[in-house]
Amino acid sequence: MKNILNKRIIGLLISLIFIVIIANQIDIDKTIKSFGFMNPIFIVPIIPIYLISFILRAFRWRILLNKEDLQFSSLLSSIFIGFSLNCVLPARTGEIYRAYFFSKKEKLSKTKVFTSVILERVFDGLTLFLMLIFAIYFICPGDLFFKIAFSAGIMFLSGFIFLMILVKTKESGNKREQLRKLLAKISSFKNLPLKIKDFNENFLNKIFTIINSFIEALDSLNSWKLLGKSVLYSCFIWLMEGAFMLLVINSFGLHFSLLNALLVLSVTAFSTLIPAGPAGIGPYQWGYIIALKVFGIEPELGLAISIINQLLSILLILVAGFFSIWKNSLNWGEIKENLQEKQSSHGYYTNQ
Repeated sequence: MKNILNKRIIGLLISLIFIVIIANQIDIDKTIKSFGFMNPIFIVPIIPIYLISFILRAFRWRILLNKEDLQFSSLLSSIFIGFSLNCVLPARTGEIYRAYFFSKKEKLSKTKVFTSVILERVFDGLTLFLMLIFAIYFICPGDLFFKIAFSAGIMFLSGFIFLMILVKTKESGNKREQLRKLLAKISSFKNLPLKIKDFNENFLNKIFTIINSFIEALDSLNSWKLLGKSVLYSCFIWLMEGAFMLLVINSFGLHFSLLNALLVLSVTAFSTLIPAGPAGIGPYQWGYIIALKVFGIEPELGLAISIINQLLSILLILVAGFFSIWKNSLNWGEIKENLQEKQSSHGYYTNQ
């Protein structure tokens, strides 16, 4: 678990830096008093809305995996387990375990499952980017959010274009094989020892096996119907997340619209791309506060709202995650052992 431990230490340090920055800009006593503004009755509709967003994620995941016969309960429980582990482990380690657990449970290629998780993140990023652009156009909050939107757009649009290019190379299998043979010849000069030649050949074969498996797993991008469904589900997922955030914000006596909440949601989600501790604590609050400032919300109240929002989402996903862990007869020791094995294994995603 050395890799996870190192990531945890780095993530906690980054979270601590953001917490110190926020603490120096607010009045702690005023923040504590701000919690008293919350009306707990808003929690009642929050719970089903948040759970619906995960049900939609399960439907989208089945589309991205391009297998209609997958058990919905397995999809949903795997998502709950992965997201709950993200709340307690750094660097979204839960996504790695989710891919491992689901591929083992449903006897699928690990590469295919992990590729579908990457596609999820790309669709999420593109959806949030479009929502942020839409909100900026109507709210015009300033240069900072244009910079955030520009950075996110470059990251996720370029990622999506790259994946689409890879899909098109699927039809060029002969060209990829010719390239592999050419690189193999270059790496096996006559003067090289036999062991080095064998190593180079095995290494190249492994690399091309990973590339080919990855490209094969992008089937859903080759169908406009599946692509359209994935986009539609992504929009509904984040509208549910926006509705969740809207209820949390308005529970403090504010009168936000869904569009305003989507701006806060987009900025907050992109702020958690900053590597930090579990659940993105620190950057999450920072993103929330600067987004609410656009609407004249004081940092103290913004911090209180962000803490309640994150606390509710963490509690709900941990309850669902621990229930799924219990239902699937898993234990924490087994999960840690599997994570250690997969983190240390360079051939993890080549194991078909």
